[in-house]
Amino acid sequence: MERFKILLLTVAVLAQAMSQNSTTESPVQISKPKITVNPDHGVLYNTESVTLSCEISEGPPGLQYDWYKDSKDLGQHQRSITVNENGKYECKGKRRETRSEKSDVYTLTLKDPPKAQLTVNPEWTEYFVTEKINLRCKIEDGSSGWIFEWIKDSWTSEKDDVQTLNVKHSDSGEYSCRGKLSNRQVTTQQSNTFQLKVKEMPQSQVQSDWTEAFPGEKVTLKCKMQDALKNCNYMWFKGQTKIVSSGETNIKGNSLTLSVQSSHDGEYVCQAELHHRKVTTEKSAPHSLKVHGSKPTLHLQQDPSYSEIYTGEQVKLTCNIQEQTSQWEYQWKKDSTQENSHIYIIPSAELSHDGSYTCQVGRRGTTFSQSIKLTIRARPPALLSLETELGDIMTGYMTLRCNVSDGRNWNYTWFMDGQQLNASSDVLRVTGNEENIRREFKCKGINTVRPLYSALSDGFIANNIIFKRKILLAISGCLVCCIVILIIGCIILKVTRKPEVKETAQEDLFFSMTDFKNQTASPMKEYMDNRPSELEDCEEKEELITGRASAAHEDAVIKDEDTPASETNGMTSFKGL
Repeated sequence: MERFKILLLTVAVLAQAMSQNSTTESPVQISKPKITVNPDHGVLYNTESVTLSCEISEGPPGLQYDWYKDSKDLGQHQRSITVNENGKYECKGKRRETRSEKSDVYTLTLKDPPKAQLTVNPEWTEYFVTEKINLRCKIEDGSSGWIFEWIKDSWTSEKDDVQTLNVKHSDSGEYSCRGKLSNRQVTTQQSNTFQLKVKEMPQSQVQSDWTEAFPGEKVTLKCKMQDALKNCNYMWFKGQTKIVSSGETNIKGNSLTLSVQSSHDGEYVCQAELHHRKVTTEKSAPHSLKVHGSKPTLHLQQDPSYSEIYTGEQVKLTCNIQEQTSQWEYQWKKDSTQENSHIYIIPSAELSHDGSYTCQVGRRGTTFSQSIKLTIRARPPALLSLETELGDIMTGYMTLRCNVSDGRNWNYTWFMDGQQLNASSDVLRVTGNEENIRREFKCKGINTVRPLYSALSDGFIANNIIFKRKILLAISGCLVCCIVILIIGCIILKVTRKPEVKETAQEDLFFSMTDFKNQTASPMKEYMDNRPSELEDCEEKEELITGRASAAHEDAVIKDEDTPASETNGMTSFKGL
């Protein structure tokens, strides 16, 4: 109990002492803090962490720290903090109830890593083997210490920022690059991509149809490549000697033009060089050019080679050169007629084809010509005539005759509506039926000596002949009917005649009995004697009889007169004839 009292007394004494000390200790001053950053690389990236420290110079021990971000209390009590966010940071120190003022604002800016940029020099759409190319990887953000990674397809390697390639086929592919900072775990964005296309330089080739030439001609050779190249310079060589433009040679584009001399005989090669790239193709295979010593010989030929050509015959004119090549240009001319070929064909000769034909041959600067005379004669005409007589018409036939009158013996060929008939005589006799009257007939002569055939005759159609036949048959039928009716009427009148009334006697065709008694000659005899003259009268009145034929057909017989006939001595008088 006594010990407990002693302990309480001791505690009281110590408490009083401490109270006295606290009241006598002076307050502590804390200076304004300053924020430092570690690591301090100048440019900071959001892919790395940053340590901020609150530095207080000569600060008392036991300080604690308050941190603020964008004026908001972070509640930290450490000297340093690690952050990876952009913002405005502040700090202040404190000890017991004493606090420093806030530090100056430290603005932390963390950037996205930059994107690398790949550049190519020179830059073309495609590159040829052995051509030189530079690839450069650029990072433009002011930082240093970058290490460059090159990516080709799926392969990555660390190299310098510049790659120099002497292009070969294995270099083909897709290229890109990126940069990284050692010990900071910072990597840039991958660059743009570049597709490297590598190909062989195309092979040059001399193209020309000119394999031989004559002095004075202009020959053109062209330098061609399997794959066309743009912006090229072309070089020409004769043997191993380089050709330059002069009075006899002219280089323009990919063409070499020669004003041919005997010295131009030889072999030519060409080569192409790309502008501004110093890349040349391989030399072409040699092209041989043979130069002749003189101009060529021209030959004209006529087929068939007759001195005279008849109309309708085919003629072929040929123009040839002894030194034949595909480079010659031919042209046949006659008046305004022109044919651009070494062969001129007249399928069917006409009189207008008679005359002189000129063949003109040339290629480039050389032209020369030669003429040939062509004589055209008309074929003897075939005349088709009608020899059909009345007897043929009445029996339904017609006769045609074909004649070629040039003094020679001819066989003949007949055609009906364009179809050849089986007949060779000069006379053709056909039936004039309804089918044949619409047919067209033609003929021509055939011979064994030129001309082998005559001209074809004009066409003949038989319609008019049949028409004439029908008219004649109709007229003949009418005449026959009139005669028959007249005879029948006479017979009827004779049988039915009555005595004639004397007081109205009229002139009769027959004599009365009184006249009969007064006549010494027989009236019938006299009638019979006068019959020929009456027949003549009938013929003179043929038109009248024909006109009355229709009335006769309607009545069949001649009617009696209205007034009865008078009888005179047994004879009957009748009128109206």
